[in-house]
Amino acid sequence: MNRTAKPTWVTDLRHYLDDETGDLADGLPAPALNLALFLGSIVAWVTDHLPGGGWHTNVPCRRSPGRKRCLGEIFADIDRGTGCIVWQCPVCGDNGVIHGWEDTLWNRAAGEPPASRH
Repeated sequence: MNRTAKPTWVTDLRHYLDDETGDLADGLPAPALNLALFLGSIVAWVTDHLPGGGWHTNVPCRRSPGRKRCLGEIFADIDRGTGCIVWQCPVCGDNGVIHGWEDTLWNRAAGEPPASRH
């Protein structure tokens, strides 16, 4: 496991969505679309495997350090204190916090407030 500290991605999924429809916003540049789909996959996994689904997801890491695809799979869970989804790659150290996921199309536990899922 690489223990080198990496910057933390702090993202709000609502920034990638159309305010009126809740769908992905039209005209997102490819890098933003790819990031939204990656983060959405993490949210879908975590919310589909609640409660206590374990940290290990089947979401592959998106990083390609040195142009070589990272072979790690993302570990993620809901932070009980904040309700945010925290994630990390145990291989390359990429990590982040996802806000604003509750009312998105990726939430598989829709209608349940985060605190009641634990």
